[in-house]
Amino acid sequence: TMEEKQLDARESIELITRMIRNTRLRLERNAGRPFLVWGYTTVAVSLLNYALNIAGADPAWSLTWFLIPLLGVVLMRLFPTRKSTEPRTEIDRIVNALWLVCSLALIPIFILALFHGHSYRPSLFALITLVMSIGTASTGLIVRSKVYTVAGLLGMAGTAALALWDFTLKQLARTQEVDCFMLNNEILIFAAIFVVMMVIPGHIINFQNRREEAGRK
Repeated sequence: TMEEKQLDARESIELITRMIRNTRLRLERNAGRPFLVWGYTTVAVSLLNYALNIAGADPAWSLTWFLIPLLGVVLMRLFPTRKSTEPRTEIDRIVNALWLVCSLALIPIFILALFHGHSYRPSLFALITLVMSIGTASTGLIVRSKVYTVAGLLGMAGTAALALWDFTLKQLARTQEVDCFMLNNEILIFAAIFVVMMVIPGHIINFQNRREEAGRK
């Protein structure tokens, strides 16, 4: 009957809404640690490379960028997220698939960095931040999380800032010599993006979780 169909539709919507809510709560409860691990790792390696470049180190030291995935994986193993006792939902599968695709998208970017090096650096920074911000914002929209969504959108704004900085340097290079400090400032922009996109949201999520846990006691 029509009433039964309406009831089934309402139950389906309620089920989907409950799945989204459960996934959002689980992600926000467990996301603080990964955000902080990857955020701080990226910022630390960026500042290391900035210091090396300013000091005039050998270009081979640029391979230290590959410390980001290595340290990130090691730290995630050392500080794993708490396993949830709640069953996984279809929304969890969608979010995991999204981040799998984003992670795979970083592989050709790192290959470009390995074979093309310094000349491609600004474009590579922009690609990395764009991929990570798309994953973060998409996750936020899927699970209806303001923290994820805002962090991802700010990351996209940072990508635009990197592109604008690269364009500005190219315009300046036509009329004058661009010094090494200006060339290396895109590293500081890159680091700042990850502070805004991952480090600050990670602390916000952990603060919210601690407050909720205190409220339940």
